[in-house]
Amino acid sequence: MNDRRRLTAVLAIALTAVLAVVPAIAAPLLAAEPVQVIEQHSDTSPLVAIRLQFNAGSIYDPPGKEGVASLTAMMIGQAGTRKHSYKELAEAFYPMAGAIGTSVDREVAILDGRVHRDQLDAYTGLFEEALFEPAFTQSDFERNKALLLSVLTDTYRAGSDELLGLEALQDKIFAGHPYGHPVEGTVESLQRLTIDDVKAFYKDHYTRGGLLAGVAGGYPQGPQGYVQRLTKDLAALPAGTPDRKALPPLPKAAGRNFTLIEKQTAAVGINLGYALPVNRSDPDYFPLMVANSYLGEHRSLYGRLMNELRGFRGLNYGDYSYIEFWDNPPGTEQPTPNVPRRQQYFSVWVRPVNPADAQFALRAALTEVQKLHDHGMSQKDFEATRDLLINYSKLWAGEMSRRLGLLMDSKFYGTPYYIDEIEARLKTMTLEQVNAAARKYLDPTNFDAVLVTGNAQQLKDILQKDAPSPKKYTNPVAPAVLEADKTIEALKIQPAKIEVVPVDQMFQH
Repeated sequence: MNDRRRLTAVLAIALTAVLAVVPAIAAPLLAAEPVQVIEQHSDTSPLVAIRLQFNAGSIYDPPGKEGVASLTAMMIGQAGTRKHSYKELAEAFYPMAGAIGTSVDREVAILDGRVHRDQLDAYTGLFEEALFEPAFTQSDFERNKALLLSVLTDTYRAGSDELLGLEALQDKIFAGHPYGHPVEGTVESLQRLTIDDVKAFYKDHYTRGGLLAGVAGGYPQGPQGYVQRLTKDLAALPAGTPDRKALPPLPKAAGRNFTLIEKQTAAVGINLGYALPVNRSDPDYFPLMVANSYLGEHRSLYGRLMNELRGFRGLNYGDYSYIEFWDNPPGTEQPTPNVPRRQQYFSVWVRPVNPADAQFALRAALTEVQKLHDHGMSQKDFEATRDLLINYSKLWAGEMSRRLGLLMDSKFYGTPYYIDEIEARLKTMTLEQVNAAARKYLDPTNFDAVLVTGNAQQLKDILQKDAPSPKKYTNPVAPAVLEADKTIEALKIQPAKIEVVPVDQMFQH
């Protein structure tokens, strides 16, 4: 399982005998729109990638049953079927080198896999068996529920300070909103879930109305080709509805609000952000994308945040900003497909710093956001960032299954293919459009911030006093940096609210 907020379970199984799978529990076929399939054929690839995307993300968790969306996906992809136990499936799929992956985000749940085309028919048989005939045994249920609880308690609370802060920030930004709980649920809600809850969720949300399918690679084509076979098979799903759950208005932060998570840790991780009324379907997304790339592209060395905090001052390892949800920042270098969201958020991630530098690092990050908001980019910086982003974004689609995922994301947003649209939009963009977007959407005065820290009460006192925080250097620093530090160290934070939360209370209920 992946070390992140979004659970990814991969079931490695291989076929010992080709089975003709007839869905045993699928509802009778009802009149409905045909299954939508995104196709990306390749004459040269020996591999075939399959993705099934359902409107079955965590926003559909019933109140008090948070986590059932994730648990249901696991009970399809990481559990037994009516014909095979989980152990039998694991033994069967192994020599095929096939896999069924499951992942859940706020809006969608994904079942996906990749296999050599020589094994495609056999692989598809088992893939469909897992989808149509989950066994829902008590042993699989207890094992998968324990895995979800472990993500909350072992991974978030005890393991990764960075994942803890990143997940907690979303909970704060979207408090009271359907996005406002981890996809894994909470400790208390998971403990309440039953197999009947999973069965009900499966029945309601694994339907063809809420399904978008994708196939890429060297699959057979023609009137009796693979896509036709898959479409016909998936038509046996219950009809369902294509309507997505309505979302409430975006939450709005008022002032600068801080949550200090008290944990035994040697450094301080800083995450801040607020809900953003822009997604990939909005024309303002693309100029804001350029502004954000200039501020702090993920894992880049050229962003303002990275240069100012790490490069010139040696505060930490990395400093980045985002205009949409970024899946598993500690473990990724490129945006992950198939985590689309209709509502997004802006955030800044300051990787852990020395406790003595926490207040200064916070002020330094806010200073860069404020500068971009107030003064924008220069023509030279705009052109360099635009050109880099046009070329860099093409790397995001360098692998077959990633391209398929990006095509499916564009279908979700109702837009042209994302990578093509980036190039088309940026080539005609102006500096004035980028700076206008920065002025409109970058707000360093109203946000939620989460700091994972030891001695939380001490840090709370420091933030409340809001006194100057001069940075002490052990190595020589350029005079221009020292001069800029005078402004940074005196920046007034003026917190509206500071809350201290023990780590063992995070994601409890």
